[in-house]
Amino acid sequence: MSPVFLGREAKSVGLMLGRQLGEGAAGKVFALPDMQGFAAKIYHSEAECRKHEAKIELMLAKPPELPALAHGNKSYPQIAWPEAKLYDRAGKFIGFIMPEIDFAHSTSLVNLLQKNSRRAEKISDYYGYRVLVARNLAAVFAELHRAGHHMIDMKPANLRFYPSVSWMAVVDTDGFSIAGADRRAAAEQVSDEYIAPESWQKKPAELGVEQDLFALAVIIFQLLDNGVHPFAGSPKRGGTQATDLQARIQSGLYPYGLEPHAEIGPSTASVHRMFKRTTRSLFDRAFVPGGARPHAAEWRDHLDSLVDSLTPCAAKPHEHAHFGAGCGFCGHDARVEAAARQPPARSRVRPAVRRPVASVAPPRIPPLGMRGGGIAMGRFRPRRRLTLPKPAFQWWHGWPLLLLFALLALTSDELWRRISPVADAGLRAAGLMTVMTMPAQPMVSAFAEPRDYLIRPLGDALTVDLRRGPGENYAVLDQLSLRMPVIGRGETRGADGADWIWVVRSDDGMAGYVPASMLKPAGPAAHIEPAARNCSSDIAALDEGCGDPPDTPPALTRRYRAVLARALGYDRVFLLEQHQSWLEQRADCTLHEFSAQCVQDVDRRQFDELRAGPNLPNAADAVPPARVVHPNQ
Repeated sequence: MSPVFLGREAKSVGLMLGRQLGEGAAGKVFALPDMQGFAAKIYHSEAECRKHEAKIELMLAKPPELPALAHGNKSYPQIAWPEAKLYDRAGKFIGFIMPEIDFAHSTSLVNLLQKNSRRAEKISDYYGYRVLVARNLAAVFAELHRAGHHMIDMKPANLRFYPSVSWMAVVDTDGFSIAGADRRAAAEQVSDEYIAPESWQKKPAELGVEQDLFALAVIIFQLLDNGVHPFAGSPKRGGTQATDLQARIQSGLYPYGLEPHAEIGPSTASVHRMFKRTTRSLFDRAFVPGGARPHAAEWRDHLDSLVDSLTPCAAKPHEHAHFGAGCGFCGHDARVEAAARQPPARSRVRPAVRRPVASVAPPRIPPLGMRGGGIAMGRFRPRRRLTLPKPAFQWWHGWPLLLLFALLALTSDELWRRISPVADAGLRAAGLMTVMTMPAQPMVSAFAEPRDYLIRPLGDALTVDLRRGPGENYAVLDQLSLRMPVIGRGETRGADGADWIWVVRSDDGMAGYVPASMLKPAGPAAHIEPAARNCSSDIAALDEGCGDPPDTPPALTRRYRAVLARALGYDRVFLLEQHQSWLEQRADCTLHEFSAQCVQDVDRRQFDELRAGPNLPNAADAVPPARVVHPNQ
């Protein structure tokens, strides 16, 4: 393959193209063996080159501040933005260089919306993970919009993310609407089901930030609401019969507002009723005609607060979570299970028997005790002016149905936990139960306020088992390492009488049970051990200033401890990683010609960053560019 060139003529640098990474309508993407971490996009034809060269120049002149993020010695580019133009041997523009998005370790946002695709892609099924991805999506577009650029053709199929860390991986940026100093290079595509109602009659080149804000709100709604599109629902009696989502958008048929819609009701798969009122108000502003759509930065800040307020569900803490108003997923599961228990309506086929017309009997109507109640018995409509024969039915014939109603009434986990031991004993005595059932979820006394802990294994152990229930007989979900931060949500007692704490792992929200004896309180009320204690190499051991160099300025140490003491959850993880980065920069100063000045500069930057850290009164808007999570795969 012919080489491509950075620059022209005497200043040009030749590069060989590697394997092909992908192909789109405009061009092909190749790896660059001589530039690890970068890729080259080469346009198909001279016509495509002429069409895109001016846009690429605008993109090079005004890039968004979305640098690659690093975690675990690996770099994660957030956006494939052009960094240099490429030419052929004759000096003609043929494409550009951009950060390489690792397609093997990233996936389409579509795969996060449905349970089956999450399972196939081995993506965490914990609800909080979807909230976190929505937050990082909003953060990327807040910066993109700040720079004046718009995606326009925004939909889940056009967005990618890294499942291992929850960060975005935005590609095909040369199709965006790009802002220049005195002109704009327009986008050319827009997709149905994500087009704002006022954008429907306009060309993609005429669309701007309002189109992005509408599509962004649709995607956030899908991530938060079980994959449901905000304009999907069930028409009410006498209401519209339109099934096309874009047509519903044009008609304003949004069924999830604070005020019920007269013509359409919510989807049965929706969990929107568990949303906070502030969340629903933001969606109302985005979808109800006349509202001022929330900007991406407003979504980012709001989703930050949602991540911090998530409460894992007691029934399925590794999957379900809610915002304090009850678990909508448990309610949805109960509705699905109840529907599965209903017998299907069967149409009775009558034999073709010739009878006199006068002897045809009217249809039998089931007794009142058998109608309604959510049981699918079919519709029976008596004919007018007919005398129905008295059914041969006595009150004691209805006891099986009464038993069925009782079972339906006991679908809640709480009631079932109370009666299951009695029911199991009765079934075993009757010889009807031969398979051992799973242990019921224990009763947990929730803490009034979440409590911060650090993992403290007993003896020489370095890890603690995170279990599905309070006892050694429960399955191990994962292992928690020494001094890992966790958040306590409640306590219970195991069968052996020992106290167990229901905890949530700070870095990814995974929940389970840990013996209380293996937890050390952390945070403002925690006892600070002497600084001379031994410190682990784990970054979590850096809390309270453990392991700081002896020449650390006291003011910096006090600032760090004060900020860390007030931080919870993801903010604590961010601070610990920031502290580790500061230590590494300090160590690098030993190689600097003016090492003392270098140390002072590093300390000053660290102090300034801590001043703008989380949970400080003067820094409500200072948030990290993205949050990292390690989902349970």
